[in-house]
Amino acid sequence: MKIRYSIFDEMRRMQEQMDAMFDNFFGGDPFFGKTQNLLEGPSKKGDLVSSNYKQPLSDVYETEKEVIAEIEMPGMNKKDIKVHVSDDGIEIKAETNAEIKHEDKKKGMYRFERNYSGFCRHFSLPSNVDASKANAEYKDGVLKITVPKLKVEEHKKKLLDIK
Repeated sequence: MKIRYSIFDEMRRMQEQMDAMFDNFFGGDPFFGKTQNLLEGPSKKGDLVSSNYKQPLSDVYETEKEVIAEIEMPGMNKKDIKVHVSDDGIEIKAETNAEIKHEDKKKGMYRFERNYSGFCRHFSLPSNVDASKANAEYKDGVLKITVPKLKVEEHKKKLLDIK
């Protein structure tokens, strides 16, 4: 029996090849050969090394006077959050760690647990912002960063006569 291929089979094959090409381009550890998509963070497919850093949920929007980023970071303390703002963008990093020690000599039990986790995110900013006047506020698990826009003077226009 002869197998018939349709145009859709060929398109599916091409799509799989393109996906593999992009996976190889954006991922892949040059030392260990494990593939990891750099745009989405660590792979969840059982890699030996995985990160506990998450990309927080966020809303970035623009008004006439400012650019506002609201980032959800539940369970973080204000002192654990680092925000760097430049003319190019906003970088947010937050890390928390916890250690639990429990010892019961009568039962012969000793338990020591460590937990490290955090958030990491970067946003690009438009060219018409004043990063030096940015401010941040953390309240109820939401970090709000406000970056004012520069006043752009409208350029004077002159009508030219065509000769």
